[in-house]
Amino acid sequence: MNDRDVTSLVEWCDYDSEVLPIVQCVCGAKFVPWSFIISIYRDGAYSCPKCGRKLYCSFSIRVFEVSEEE
Repeated sequence: MNDRDVTSLVEWCDYDSEVLPIVQCVCGAKFVPWSFIISIYRDGAYSCPKCGRKLYCSFSIRVFEVSEEE
């Protein structure tokens, strides 16, 4: 699998547990939030209505503890 990370080339808004609404595709096409979504599943990846690129996503969360030390 040679999937390319295009994170820096797309824009999105708030996501749900398994889907990410794309507001700008790799190709530059813009979308109204939630009119073009992609999911966390590679199999059956959604295609951009404009360019046809198949996209999927993964989510990563980082939790930080506040340090009171200066």
